[in-house]
Amino acid sequence: MHKWAIQGKGWLGCGLAILLLVSWSAQAQEWAYRVRPGDTLWDVTGAYLKPTIPWQRLQDHNGIANPYALTPGSTLRIPLQWLDSQPARAKVVAVQGSAVTRTTAAGADAPVTAGMSLGSGAMLKTSPDASLSLQFADGSRLLLLGGSELLLDRLTRFGRSGMADTRLRLQRGRIGNEVRRLRGPAANFIVDTPSASSAVRGTQFRVEAGDDHTHAEVLEGRVAVSARNQRGALLRPGFGTVVAMGQSTVTPVKLLPAPDLSRTPSLSQSARPELSWPAVPGAQRYRVQVSERAAFDSLRVDAESDAPAFTLPALGAGRYFVRVRSIDAVGLEGRDAVVQLRIDDQPVPPYSVAPAAASVVRTPEVALAWTGAPGAVAYEYEVAGTAGYARPVARARVNDTTSTRLPDALPPGEYAWRIRSVDSQGKTGPFGDSLAFTVRPLVEVTAIDGAEAEAGNTREVTFRWPAGQPGQRYRFQMSRTPDFSEAKVDTLVDQPEITLPRLRSGTWYLRAQTIDVDGFEGPFPAPQVIDVPCRLCRIGVGAGALLILLAL
Repeated sequence: MHKWAIQGKGWLGCGLAILLLVSWSAQAQEWAYRVRPGDTLWDVTGAYLKPTIPWQRLQDHNGIANPYALTPGSTLRIPLQWLDSQPARAKVVAVQGSAVTRTTAAGADAPVTAGMSLGSGAMLKTSPDASLSLQFADGSRLLLLGGSELLLDRLTRFGRSGMADTRLRLQRGRIGNEVRRLRGPAANFIVDTPSASSAVRGTQFRVEAGDDHTHAEVLEGRVAVSARNQRGALLRPGFGTVVAMGQSTVTPVKLLPAPDLSRTPSLSQSARPELSWPAVPGAQRYRVQVSERAAFDSLRVDAESDAPAFTLPALGAGRYFVRVRSIDAVGLEGRDAVVQLRIDDQPVPPYSVAPAAASVVRTPEVALAWTGAPGAVAYEYEVAGTAGYARPVARARVNDTTSTRLPDALPPGEYAWRIRSVDSQGKTGPFGDSLAFTVRPLVEVTAIDGAEAEAGNTREVTFRWPAGQPGQRYRFQMSRTPDFSEAKVDTLVDQPEITLPRLRSGTWYLRAQTIDVDGFEGPFPAPQVIDVPCRLCRIGVGAGALLILLAL
């Protein structure tokens, strides 16, 4: 397996010839302890060494003649293998959304909660919209983003030395790290991913593990990155790299600068603030994150935008921290810009449901529908025509409901509507989004009139019905049966009428439907019935009556 290794000592066994990260030699396998006033060999041995290591070995190793007199400020050399080690734990600092942990391969998933303590072997999984943060034994922190999977491979601490060996495996997803400056040769912070390796000493950096690549972005400190058993590169602050599976070299790429958020208002009267910033040259997308905490150890929002603008989802009143960064053509994410945003204490607007944006209402009677908003006891809506909201065509307050029908029918045309919440104190919040819609009724053809006309020796019949809106068409059908299973006439016409040749005698069923300009078909009404008399029968009846008169 390829690795991302974030190591406190040299790169032993991985072939990475980058020693600039450390100020000590890779061969330094000893920890230097500085003697404090009052220290004795017994104190140091009991606090830091394994129980099997007697104090005499420490005395001999350091060539101490008088074990009762240790000079304050002097240094004791302690081999790493003598240090006592214990299993360490990681603490869940914060959780947003749904995350689960599994402690063994055969174990059951358990929900992750704030304050939970996790040991080596724990597997963490976050849902796509979740995030959580961990704190390790040395104080380092990690933010695990949505759709990620992380294994706590090894968590070890070395007595009271302050050194910790933290080893993680990011199977997929993305993490942000704040690693404290590691002191001592036994201190490690290691992250494995499927396609690359890196080594650092106290830094802020991000790692993303994909199916066939690894992204690394360094914000502070230095990170040495290499593909497996290949030459690597040292990433300085403000640089990143992409390592694909099987790649042999690593090329540093300068990260994009932070977006300019200086014009972002610090106070918003809207529960869904609209953010915008100048485009960053070279940016293909932007990542927007929102947290209630300055440390961003849990996220309320983690989203991407294709444009240098973003409308936040509905947020409650309070203070938030907004973080925005650019994403370049290869997917590397740049430096962060962070601003504070306070949302005023106003009722949150509901989500508008119907009429939906750009929808067509097929009847003059318009019904409005929305979702319930937290804390709202009433709602106020406005419907605007061509004159806009300055002169709305409808406006009202409704109590304890999430739908209503406008009191008056609307004539055909273009409209828009919006709605806001009212709390129990009578305070109104901001209006939600304005949604445009079109009223274009479909006339239900319930009455078809027929008229017979004679032109020379040709007899025809014309059927007419009420006209719909301009541009609408009609489908006309005639059948001998009421189910229209075998329609004798089935045709489209542009006008609300149709002329047919002389009908044969008998019972006929006829109906018509309206078809809108966008192809939407209205319902067929109940069919009408007409009876066409038999002309020959009328002639025969008349001739029979004449013969009877002549016989009298």
